[in-house]
Amino acid sequence: MSPSTIRKMVMDSIARLKNRFRSGPEHLKLGKLGEDLAANLLAGKGYRLVERNHKVDGREVDIIAVEGDCLVFIEVKTRRDSSFGHPLLAVDNKRRIRLRKAAQIYAARKNLRDISIRFDVVTVDFGIDPYGHVELIRNAF
Repeated sequence: MSPSTIRKMVMDSIARLKNRFRSGPEHLKLGKLGEDLAANLLAGKGYRLVERNHKVDGREVDIIAVEGDCLVFIEVKTRRDSSFGHPLLAVDNKRRIRLRKAAQIYAARKNLRDISIRFDVVTVDFGIDPYGHVELIRNAF
């Protein structure tokens, strides 16, 4: 390879890296898009959104909402494609335990003693639909 070809390859690589750092990690942008689609779906179904990306003692809850007389803690899982399986598979037992604990702490801090709590999951799959196939699983666990 000639020096000019090598230089062009190096400059192209640097430009790609700059763009990557400028725009932020792709998985974070994908997750944010998934959460936005989930919030729109939930609002359209009558949920009243209370909090988004709420941190409780190091545990993050994607969406906290109210539906009827129920406080709902919602985990959003977004996938670019199906190479890691259905998004619901990512809500494993460890994630469920962390979400339940976060819900207990949240309810105690807000002095919400006599309210029903439910856990829903919203999956967003861009492998099925390029615009995002959004699915709500009520009372997921």
